[in-house]
Amino acid sequence: MTRHRFDRLRLIQTQINERPRLREWLTRLRHGARDLDVVLFKRKLRINALRENGYYRAARLAHANSLLRDETLVMQRVSMMLGDGVTFVDVGANIGIFSAVIADAQRLFRDFRVVAFEADPATFARLAANAERFGFDAVNIALAAQVGELDFSTGAVSGIATRRDRAGRAHIAGRGFTVAARRLDSFDLPGKLVIKIDVEQMELEVLEGARGLFDAGRIAAVYLDEFDDKAAVLDFLSAYGFDLIAPARLNPFAPGGRALFAIRRDR
Repeated sequence: MTRHRFDRLRLIQTQINERPRLREWLTRLRHGARDLDVVLFKRKLRINALRENGYYRAARLAHANSLLRDETLVMQRVSMMLGDGVTFVDVGANIGIFSAVIADAQRLFRDFRVVAFEADPATFARLAANAERFGFDAVNIALAAQVGELDFSTGAVSGIATRRDRAGRAHIAGRGFTVAARRLDSFDLPGKLVIKIDVEQMELEVLEGARGLFDAGRIAAVYLDEFDDKAAVLDFLSAYGFDLIAPARLNPFAPGGRALFAIRRDR
């Protein structure tokens, strides 16, 4: 924290937070004092804009930011499946925000490991730096159903890289990369596996490339974020005895759902 920021926070603390009548007046003036519903962690909660002002401001910020709005819930759901002898597999890890947070579980569970896969070499350079910083493994490769090479297209931001033949309006013509592809079941991944997949329209290919792990009963849970080929993906997971769950409230997954949390019944 810079000295300027520290001084600013100290000023707020002494001149506003420690003067409750002034704080109440300013908060009421800016945000009002009404009861209202806000959404936090996918929950519609009744708050008061004055008395629970921190929640009110957090909800406004989360509404405008996809990481705060969506991804915190993913981390929470995935964390429910962690334990001794588990490997968390982050497929489409980007810079490794999930892996960096979940890697802390290595301090709680025996034989716990995190392995992050990212196809984009430029993004991977940042993932590798974060992997070294937070103590997880990072692999620069595309996961697919077949061994070989894949051509990807990219856009203005790193999180949308997809196979070139599936590129859309968000991708920039002529911008992309070529990277080696392997099956997930070709890697030596110990223990039970909890897998998060966010691969921009290549979800079914990743699952097909993990079939050997499914056949061996090694996979305890799969989290899919906004996946394509829905019917085929659901059939694949159902055939292996997974419960198909909507992550937001852990209710049964309904057709048209955006994200999927699949848990094996005999885990």
